[in-house]
Amino acid sequence: MKEFEFIDRVMPDVPPLSPAQLAAARARLAEATAARTAGRPAARTPDWAAGPGVGRGRRRRPVAHGWWGIALAAMAVVLVIGAVVLLVPSQGREPVAATPGQLLNAAAAKLAAQPQGSGRYWWLETEHVRRGKGGEGFLVEERGKDVLVLGRDGDGYTWYEAVSARPYGAEAAEAWNRAGSPKLCPARDCDPNLRFYPQRTLEKYLTLALGWQPTLDELLALPREPNALRTELLRHVSLGYDKGPDDWVREAGLRLVTDVPATPGTRAAAYRMLAALPGARVLDDVRDPAGRRGVTLQLRVNDVVRVQLVIDPESGELRASQQVAPIRGLPQGAAAVATIVVRAGWSDARPVPPSGCSDCRGRY
Repeated sequence: MKEFEFIDRVMPDVPPLSPAQLAAARARLAEATAARTAGRPAARTPDWAAGPGVGRGRRRRPVAHGWWGIALAAMAVVLVIGAVVLLVPSQGREPVAATPGQLLNAAAAKLAAQPQGSGRYWWLETEHVRRGKGGEGFLVEERGKDVLVLGRDGDGYTWYEAVSARPYGAEAAEAWNRAGSPKLCPARDCDPNLRFYPQRTLEKYLTLALGWQPTLDELLALPREPNALRTELLRHVSLGYDKGPDDWVREAGLRLVTDVPATPGTRAAAYRMLAALPGARVLDDVRDPAGRRGVTLQLRVNDVVRVQLVIDPESGELRASQQVAPIRGLPQGAAAVATIVVRAGWSDARPVPPSGCSDCRGRY
């Protein structure tokens, strides 16, 4: 059969078929040929060729074998193309693996596309986690809940509640048991007379860096493009600031994404601005203390301390911020201090400070 030579000429880039695939294609071609032949009506002998006495000297017209061969070859092409489509993996459909930097840019774009939000009050509810050596000499993890509410009229509310303190890790738990399971504080039941108290000062809460405290309106008007944001931040470097411009940008940028009611566009620009700082890295294998994995922007503070921003890849919102530093007994890479974001956004709901909470309301 010459059909497959014809295929090789018209489809030089098709990968060669295996012997089994070739045999299957030939069988399909033979079946199609037999069906084509069986389905044709028998040819009627024309009167001019019925016998020697009629139309003498005329010969039967030859069958067009050349055209039928081309048709068979075309049929073979169709059959083999069908086999190739079924057997050869489609090209270009495999998902392209994204780099951590691309994941961060995608998350920032999703955040920038979010509406600014409206309401009379900006709420920030977080869970604080601290890990370190307790007074008994073993690792302890303390957790507490923090609430900050800033009103558009300048009213502020804030309170903190110590929730729990417990040994951190199996080794610490064994040491705690050997010590007689002593009560660990601060925790919810340590001081019932001081369950809620303010952990921050409201008067200067919008301070972004040393000596610079914008108003709420100025904060909401900050640029939403990374280079323009960096330029604006550097315009406010305080006299006497003894660190470099990158340090100023890092400090102010971290405050923008973790602590104050900046717009989604400004926070997205801050991600990109911070990612461009010397020593910054984007990681995709970090989990926050709640066990959530996200796109993580890691910033170098000094030779031993790193700040990590764990970002939700689906929305671009901050999931947690944490500090990683070498602490004796703490597993490598584990956060020594972390803040988990529980709620952040605008609302018309007016906060009501807990009963007995002194100085939980003021002006900022």
